[in-house]
Amino acid sequence: MVSPTDVRLARDVSVDLHHARSLAQRILDPGVPAGELQLSAATVDQLSGDLLPGWYDDWALQEAERWQQLRLHALESLAGEFIDSQQFAGAVAAAHAAVQANPLRESSQASLIRAHLAEGNPSEALNDFERYEHRLRNELGLRPTPRLCRLMDGLLRPHPGL
Repeated sequence: MVSPTDVRLARDVSVDLHHARSLAQRILDPGVPAGELQLSAATVDQLSGDLLPGWYDDWALQEAERWQQLRLHALESLAGEFIDSQQFAGAVAAAHAAVQANPLRESSQASLIRAHLAEGNPSEALNDFERYEHRLRNELGLRPTPRLCRLMDGLLRPHPGL
């Protein structure tokens, strides 16, 4: 519907953001069993898109930030669910999507590292950790937290006899 002051979508129009938000909220709801969610690669895709990229109006930036926070939490949780069910490709995909959305977010990096370690790929975990550590230091002058470093225990320490 269109009027001189309003624009409205028809009632039968489906909005992908509404579906994605609902999915993210269900993933984060502790009362919804993971088995009910029917998680797949498509789930990661639904949570991977930015909202209104290139828009700089205050309202658009606020909505984009709200969506980013919700989807990052959902993607990190999704990675954990995939790890628990030994669906490692899905875990890595979900964690990568979170890292791509915010490369300096440590909890997303931790999800990716956990996924690699759970899959039995310590070299990939180490490569991602080192890439994050370098970027964090160069862009913000920070170091990874002790919590993230503990994930890397055994991989960061020199091994005897090497």
